[in-house]
Amino acid sequence: MVLKLRELLIKQAAIHLHNFSSESCQCLTATQRERILRWLASHDCLSLNLIPSIRQNLLSIPLYSLEFYKCNQLTNDMLIEFAEASHFSRLKSLIIHQCTQVQDSGILAITKGQLSLEYVALRKLTNLTNAGLDGIHSAFLKEIDFRWNDKIQDNGILTIVSNNLNLRTIRLVNCHSLTGQCVVYIAQNTAEKLEILDIEGLKCLDNEVFVHLVDYCPNIRSLNLFGIINLDADGLFTLFVRSTRMVVLNLSYTTCFLQEPVSDYICCLPLSLVDLCLSGTQVYNTNILIRALTRLVNLQHLRLNGLATITDDALDKILCVIGSRLKTLEMNGYITVGILTDRSVEHIVRYCSSLEQLSLNLLSFTSTLDSLYDLFSSSKRALQLHTISLSSFRNINERVLWCLAENCLNIKLLELSGIPCVSDALISSLKHCTKLTHLNIKGCKQITDISICDLLGVCQFISLVLSGCYQLTDKSVLAMAHTQPFLEEIYISGCIRISPATVRYLQDSTIRRLYIDHKIPNALPDALMARNLDTGLFEQVR
Repeated sequence: MVLKLRELLIKQAAIHLHNFSSESCQCLTATQRERILRWLASHDCLSLNLIPSIRQNLLSIPLYSLEFYKCNQLTNDMLIEFAEASHFSRLKSLIIHQCTQVQDSGILAITKGQLSLEYVALRKLTNLTNAGLDGIHSAFLKEIDFRWNDKIQDNGILTIVSNNLNLRTIRLVNCHSLTGQCVVYIAQNTAEKLEILDIEGLKCLDNEVFVHLVDYCPNIRSLNLFGIINLDADGLFTLFVRSTRMVVLNLSYTTCFLQEPVSDYICCLPLSLVDLCLSGTQVYNTNILIRALTRLVNLQHLRLNGLATITDDALDKILCVIGSRLKTLEMNGYITVGILTDRSVEHIVRYCSSLEQLSLNLLSFTSTLDSLYDLFSSSKRALQLHTISLSSFRNINERVLWCLAENCLNIKLLELSGIPCVSDALISSLKHCTKLTHLNIKGCKQITDISICDLLGVCQFISLVLSGCYQLTDKSVLAMAHTQPFLEEIYISGCIRISPATVRYLQDSTIRRLYIDHKIPNALPDALMARNLDTGLFEQVR
């Protein structure tokens, strides 16, 4: 998969932008100009000296989308300069993610007067406060994403929901200065228009908050309460009983179902639920959990990671009722509990005939997963699967893995980290899985350049986790640079034969900003591996 001519031209236009005249850029469409600006930001090529060229050559016509992702060069002055361009007033989408120099003044400038905004994502901006949100006014704004902004407070959210009355989706993940009062403000101002609310990481929610949600927001269909330990049990009961349109609910790591009589409240979960996550949620006893899950007649996606109340027999009783409808099943992290065996895997294979996503990471160190052979050998069921995670199964039957590679041809995400028997031959056999975009084979020590290069020729990867595959060399990374323009993250820590210089070359070859995790002790920063023309081997240049 090499760069298309279009992407090559975008890259060259970005590199030589300062040499172009405004007349020569008139043929560029708005989308092409947006891509050029995104390339500059993604490859740390923004500078104050380039701003006049950007204004003259890119902002001379209206743009509809701006994205700055982890661009530490972006400053308030740059955003102010962009905002002062004559045609800069028709943005529909704005994304500024983890740009460390951006403060309130820059956000105010870039959002003021943007009356057509439909989507705003201001994420991980350590200097963003309530004052920076005053400029966001749009009757078309449907979604905001303000995750990981520690300085935004309740009044800032009140400003947003008061000025943008058509919001449908609000994401406030891990904004640690917020309290339950912000949810009250959201409910009162968005009312029946609110559909998706993500407030993961709030410290507590009392009964008043839940009452406001059900009174004002009858159309809410997705609610994420991940990690909110202090949830009012009576408020949750009110939510369960009165939320008749709830489709997605995340109650991970809550503890309010540990004691009677409130433990029975979980048996009142909305019957409309299609997607439920109870990872790490503590329930009073196994029978209550069985009753709660078996009554959910519409459930299709279930995540039960690390529950102490799940046993082989309990899983049998749950899946015999709802298993045939499940498309997603996550059962990760049971090695710490130590109560699940291969019998649980047998129940999954027997009852879950419609699975598309299966995740059993760290289920058990002793499991062989023999029964998965029946799942993977069924051509119909194997072709349905697009996500499979089987990390850390030390005793897995190798025949199961070969069956997976031969028959699961529609797989997009595959995790096999920490499995000793994963070999070059097995990974090379995945070249028939041309839809594969995410591969995790961390700690698979048999892997070499041979199998990785085999896959790079046929798969278009977004994420590669190869940490601990210490036999890999620069040959693999150079192959990635020439075949994987859409790669967004790569993990190669511990790969001591991969040089930092080659990794930087790969970073320059991707379209978007590439996240790299490459920790190798005592490595020379400018070391380079190259092919020895006499031996054909890759060796370090001295």
